[in-house]
Amino acid sequence: MTNPIVLIGPMGAGKTTLGRKLAKLLDRKFVDTDRLVSASHGPITKIFETQGEDRFRALETKALKKALMTPGVVATGGGVVVTEENRELLTGIPTIFLDTNSDWVLARINLEKRPLLKADPGTWSRLYEERLGYYRQLADETVITANRPIRVVLEELESKARNVI
Repeated sequence: MTNPIVLIGPMGAGKTTLGRKLAKLLDRKFVDTDRLVSASHGPITKIFETQGEDRFRALETKALKKALMTPGVVATGGGVVVTEENRELLTGIPTIFLDTNSDWVLARINLEKRPLLKADPGTWSRLYEERLGYYRQLADETVITANRPIRVVLEELESKARNVI
């Protein structure tokens, strides 16, 4: 079976948008772990509010396991790397880190749909710094998404994806 290609990176880096487009270019299925969680358990913001982050992370791990069984393009949530089990699951799987910066992300995202940023948008930078080592450790390739036309980013992403598969 063909391995999936996994996109990791901070929230707002473009994993879902670029993942969909990359899947079309590579003629693969697109899978989004956040969508898998919300399809089965309701909105992620509600899971965070009513059941907490730990419960969400457990659901995220289940979704990641399911997604990795598909030879598609997998977009993960920004915090997927914080769980040791998830890092183990991603080891050896072709993984691309979509890197960006806070100015670019905060200008583009809807904070209401981001439970970890809603109260304090400055949290983005703290989370990025906490997770950066994991993103770099797991990534076979890195693509910068900030301040670049999507067409240019997608061309680079497709080229790097073809290199890792």
